Amino acid sequence: MAQFLEAVRYRGGLLEERAELFQFVHLTFQEFLTARWLAKQRQEAWPHLQPHLTDAWWREVFLLTYGFAQMDHPPFAREYLEWLSTQTGDGAHRLAGLELAGAALLELERPDPEVRRHQAERLLRALRDPDVHPSGSQRIRTGDTLARLGDPRFRDDAWYLPDEPLLGFVEIPAGAFWMGSTQRDRMADDDEKPRHRVTLPRYYIARYPVTVTQFRAFVEASGHRPADAQSLEGLPTHPVVYVDWYDAVAYCDWLTARLRTWEHTPEPLVVLLRHGDWHVILPSEAEWEKAARGKDSRVYPWGNDPDPDRANYDDTGADTTNAVGCFPGGASPYGVEELSGNILESTRSLWGEYPYPSERIAWSKREDLQALKEEVRVLRGGAFWLDRQSMRCASRLGYDARGVDLDVGFRVALAGSPMSLGSGLCPSGL
Repeated sequence: MAQFLEAVRYRGGLLEERAELFQFVHLTFQEFLTARWLAKQRQEAWPHLQPHLTDAWWREVFLLTYGFAQMDHPPFAREYLEWLSTQTGDGAHRLAGLELAGAALLELERPDPEVRRHQAERLLRALRDPDVHPSGSQRIRTGDTLARLGDPRFRDDAWYLPDEPLLGFVEIPAGAFWMGSTQRDRMADDDEKPRHRVTLPRYYIARYPVTVTQFRAFVEASGHRPADAQSLEGLPTHPVVYVDWYDAVAYCDWLTARLRTWEHTPEPLVVLLRHGDWHVILPSEAEWEKAARGKDSRVYPWGNDPDPDRANYDDTGADTTNAVGCFPGGASPYGVEELSGNILESTRSLWGEYPYPSERIAWSKREDLQALKEEVRVLRGGAFWLDRQSMRCASRLGYDARGVDLDVGFRVALAGSPMSLGSGLCPSGL
């Protein structure tokens, strides 16, 4: 026995001694052998696995166990997948089991399409369930697995727009709201002041930012050359980034043309686009802010207190973008999502001091689409690496319209020009 221990200590290479115990030098060997044993035990192994569903150190063991089960006994592999998918207890454990089942399924070279679709639908329901309260980081991991499985929220026959009656456009009713911040707001920058009332006509805004797949569909169909080829990379339902302001405007123009001629464009969008001189366009910063905070001047889209489980910002700890729709609890009063956190969003507005001008002046000056490239445009929305101060609805940043960055993307709006709204002015460049 002593000779054996000596061999382990000095010549084995796989084990090392710590506190009179031996452990594997490389975690992979430990995970491999653990999963091999669990797969051999089949259902008897489940009590050993269940306490570790939310433990990141055990993730690879769960995935390897499914792989070995699939190799040794496929009927048990199906049972194992169902066991993971039907966990009870708190929402975090339920979602963890479903996410692990989805990730395990993706370990196969060619998962069954029907099983894959079914798993994606189950995962989506849990992710969007208001009674499930996982951490922000768990939401982000779940969203990535859902993106790889194939997110059923988006239509592949409609340029990957949301599979909703209005293709993801949310109506924002006409009326006034409070824009900016008061002098009493200690987190407010001077460029957010004074707080003032702005009246806007009815418009629509996208529920989510434009995704990688939506932008890629535009590039492939139009031949547009984006400012940075990295904008075409990434998981399909993550927001597109590395786009400049002109990429965003080009996407809007292209989508306007598509929706005007597509035979399935829903009412009332088709009437507005074909006969009302409405356009898909970047939102103005006023339209963006109203969609975010509603009429009650809330600080964040969901209320007055920061919450890293309602948006992806530095307190969430993800340090990366997330698939859109991972934080439904962060929706605005109108049901618009991802307005705080994840990415900064381009608007059509030029930088200017408050108060924000009337619609008539804004269309001709503050929102001039033909302004010089050197003019500074406005960004809204915070980003995954920014702090809670930048997540506020009133926060605004200026940027070079020609710039591209990891955390800058955009969402679209649908709005009428001043002429269609009766003001007698046409927006420049439309």
